This record gives sequence, C-alpha cells and structure tokens, in this order.
Amino acid sequence: DDNRLYDQNVQERVQAFLQAARDEAAGYATNHIIMTFGDDFNFENADEYFKNLDKLIKYVNAQQANGSNVNVFYSTPSCYLYALNKADRSWKSKTDDFFPYAHHPHGFWTGYFSSRAALKRYERHANNILQVTRHLNAFANTNARNSLFPLSEAMGVAQHHDAVSGTEKQEVAFDYAQRLSEGIQAAEGIINQAYAKLLPKDSQSPPIQFQFLCQLSNISQCLGIDGQERFTITLWNPLIHQVTQHIRVPVRTDYTVRDPTGETLFTELVPISQAVQNIPGRTSLTQKQIIFKATLPALGFNTYYFEKKPDQEKNEKSSVKITHNEECTLKNQHLRVDFDDQGNLHQIVNLDRNIGVQFKSQGFYWYQGFAGNNSRPEFQPSGAYIFRPLSSDPQPVSTTRSITCIKAESVQTAIVTFNNWASQEISLYDGGEHVEIEWTVGPIPINDNIGKEIILRYDTDIQSQSKYYTDANGREVLERKRDYRPTWNYTAVETVSGNYYPVNSRIWIKDEDQQFTVLTDRTQGGASIVDGSVELMIHRRLLYDDGLGVGEPLNETAYGEGLVVRGKHILFIQPPAASALYHRVASQSLYMHPLATFATIPQTYDSFAAGG
Repeated sequence: DDNRLYDQNVQERVQAFLQAARDEAAGYATNHIIMTFGDDFNFENADEYFKNLDKLIKYVNAQQANGSNVNVFYSTPSCYLYALNKADRSWKSKTDDFFPYAHHPHGFWTGYFSSRAALKRYERHANNILQVTRHLNAFANTNARNSLFPLSEAMGVAQHHDAVSGTEKQEVAFDYAQRLSEGIQAAEGIINQAYAKLLPKDSQSPPIQFQFLCQLSNISQCLGIDGQERFTITLWNPLIHQVTQHIRVPVRTDYTVRDPTGETLFTELVPISQAVQNIPGRTSLTQKQIIFKATLPALGFNTYYFEKKPDQEKNEKSSVKITHNEECTLKNQHLRVDFDDQGNLHQIVNLDRNIGVQFKSQGFYWYQGFAGNNSRPEFQPSGAYIFRPLSSDPQPVSTTRSITCIKAESVQTAIVTFNNWASQEISLYDGGEHVEIEWTVGPIPINDNIGKEIILRYDTDIQSQSKYYTDANGREVLERKRDYRPTWNYTAVETVSGNYYPVNSRIWIKDEDQQFTVLTDRTQGGASIVDGSVELMIHRRLLYDDGLGVGEPLNETAYGEGLVVRGKHILFIQPPAASALYHRVASQSLYMHPLATFATIPQTYDSFAAGG
C-alpha cells in the first residue's frame, strides 16, 4: 500500500475482494458470509500473510464511506454459527454427504479410498493393539500409560489427511509405518507388564515368560514359535461380549492344544496356500497351520498351551480331504457355497432362511489407469488421489483359474488361483453364519507400462435398482444411487469413478427378499456399477502422478518387486430386515479382533498348570 511503488495494488485487490464477496453472497441464505482462509502448499510466513490481511480488511471496510455494505472482520466457526442462530430463521437440512467430490469433470478424488492398501490395514492393526493395550493397562493397573504415548502419537499422526489416505510420498509412508512399528514395540512392553500381573495364579507362581506379538501372522509367519517344543498363545478379547472364534496358528508339525481348564481341544492341520508361501519376504518354512476354536470372555483373556505331539500321534490319519479342479461345495449348519470345477463361484445359499444368491461371476478384475500429463482436465491421469480408468469395462486378471478344495471339520476352504499374482481363499467355518474371503494380490505386473487398479467384484442376481449402501466410518449407513446426487442435477462424465464411495467397513445391495453385504478389513473404494454387482478396489499400482501434490506415481514395491497385499472380505446373505443383526456384530469382531501374544514355555504342561 506504499504509493511510492509503481505496482501498488490496493484498489485492485479491494475491488476484487468486494466482487468475490458479492459472488459468494449469492449462495448464502443470510447476509453473514464466511470467507474461508486456507490453502495447500502456502502459509510459510504467517507474519507476512497477516500483515496483508490486516491491510485488506482496513481498506475494504474503508469503502463503507463510499456506500459499500461489506464489513470484514476476523472470526471463527463458532462466531459464525452464533450469527446464523441470531438470524432466527428456519434452515434446510442436508442428510447426504459430499462424496464423491471432484475438482473438474475428469478429476474424481476417489482413488485415495484405496491407495496404499497395506498402510491402511496396518493402521487398523495398530489401533487394535492400541485399544487392547489400553485395556490391559487399566485392568492390571500397571500405570504405564506414558509408555503407550509412542503408539498413541503414531496413531494420531496416521490420521492426517495425507497419511492413512495414502496420498503421501513413499518415503513419508515408510516413516508413518516406522512410527507405528516403534509404537507397537513400546506397547509390547506394557502388555508384558500387564500380563505379569494378570497371568500368574498367585504370588507364589514363577515369573511368566516373555509375551511377544507375531505381526506377520497375516502371511502365516511366526518365527518366534517356529519349531518350538512348547509355547502358549494368550488371546485378549477387546469386545464387551463373549466371542467364539476359530484361531489359526502357523506350525511346522502337529501339536496338542489345551485350554485354560486343561482340556485337550479338537485341532486340525490344514495347508498354507502356495500363494501365501510364495509371498516375497516370507522367510518361514512353515507349510501348515493348526486350527482350534477359542471361547473368550468379554474384555478378558484365555491362555492356550501347545505341546508337540509324539511321533506316533503325528502319523495318525488326517481327516482333512483335498481335491484339485473338481466341483466343490462348502457346507455347514447355516450356509452352502457352490463352485464348479473351473473355480467359478455359482451360489451362496442361506440354509436357515431358504434364500440364495446366484453369482453370474466373481473374481479379480483390473482397470487401466488413465495416462496423462495434467496439462488440461481431459489429460488427467489416475494417481494417488484420482481414480480415472481408461475404460469403464475392467478386464479379468485371467481367463482361466484353478481350484483346490480343502475340507476339514473346523473349516472348509476353496483356494481359487487366477494367476501367479492374484488368488483368493473362500472359507466356511463350522457354525459360521458368514463366508470369509482372504485375497492375495501382487506383485501387480507393469512390464507392459500400464498402471493397473485391481478390484474384487461380486456379480449377483439381486435386483438392486441402481441403489447401493455404504457406511460412514462404521456408523451411519447412506443410500447411494448410480449417476445421481441428492441435492443437485448431476451429469455423469466419469461413469465409474464418479460412482465410487469410501467403504470404511461395509457395502451392500438388496432387493425385496435378500441382502448381499460385504464387510472390509480396511477402507476401500467401492461401487455398484451395474445392478446386482458390488466391486471393491483392493490394490493399485500406477505409473503417473496425478498432479495434486504427491509428485510421484503410486508405485509401491518391496523386496525388489511390486508390493503384495493381503486382505479379507466377510460376506452375508440375509433378508434385508434381519441383516443388521448379523453384519453389525461381525463388523465389530473384524475391527476389534482378539489380540494374540505368544510365549515359549520350558516346562511341561503339569508344571505350567501348577505354576501359572
């Protein structure tokens, strides 16, 4: 505002601001206008910014002497809401949210719903440990809350809008993961302090063995118990009700498993899939996992004792039956799941309700990420933020697949292998009322110089009438309608990404008779692009930056090749009126599952049971 300057711009800036205020006012119901002040990649010098703001406010308000009706002052959201309340008028209510949003017709910010799928899962895993550790600290009165700060802080930092969202640079993503890992290590110390008080039977009991976490159990690896003669697993249930779950433990040989009362539990050895054994970075030679059923008290724990079986018992004939590339039916007391000999899922039948969903197809598909240079909206590429497929028709990852059917008493599983980087294990547990799908995807090939966005799609015969339903952070559920926005007229340009919504915990479609619900173990982008179909984006590997700040493509690697990601979907087939009774409870169990800690044990069971 120095008149000696040739480029003094006070009047130009004042008039521009007044015009902006008038433009903004056209969209407001009262004469109170909130002018939000904020931006990305700015505000490195607060002193300079606020000096200029002070001058802008001064000169704009000075225009009131010339008849201007604009009055500018610093305010806060609470002051703004107070002024609206004083206006004493009725307001329209908005019950939908603002998803999905875009900054131009080809720039839908729906890619970050799925970006960095491994980090998204690690954040959920770390939160599970954080909540259990808080429980243990309180129940054992260890007064170790300060030691939990590293994990609490890391979890807080991970909530940043460029952290769990997956829209950070790769080195920053590594830093977030490292902080979570260090926080988990600190929490492990608190867990040991708590169990040192909770596990012994009395004051005369010997000190407990060190409790450790097996953080690679999602790839069936736990080196701490590999080949051990004896070990224990202690399971803490973080839910406020009793739970009964089948527990899988990777082992090299068979074990006898005893519960806290000393009773020998029924166990079975089932093979670890070849896809899991081949995951880069997996160093364990373990090829089997032992399954047993655990019943855990509300906000409590049980300890299970493992001891290697003698050689003569190991040679007992297994009840597990395995077939390859034959028709396969998984069946328990509540559900039936049918596959043909090509590995195609045909139907899931709810035996209790006598209803079933037919599948036209089910499996992995991929969208080709749009390649662009960001010079104009029509050249917008797919990236960490943006999902923009080249075509609205995704391609199957393979035209053929193979199926291995494993039938045990505890669990029945169909392992469907599509190619050397995409497979799924569809399981039905004894007594279970849902179908579990564990998917393994990666390394996504890019030797053809094409970025790929992988979806797991379920094509059913449900007449969904363009509608589907997604949750808002596991709480409220919102109805979505294809190519539609509740509060304005919407013209579809991006027919796929414009219909993607964040699926934090569940998505479903339904008709009058049945509802098909999918629960997720992390946030994923999801949609129903055609009636009867549900698709969830589970992994992405792209070769172009989308120009929104990351400055590098979303191309995650590990061990010298593309990143492998594993995850889980839970499927329910129920009448619409009854569905919530099942998926609400199951989603809590998926979000807050029992936390397992292990300890190697030197003494025999009798000595262990006597000493605590």
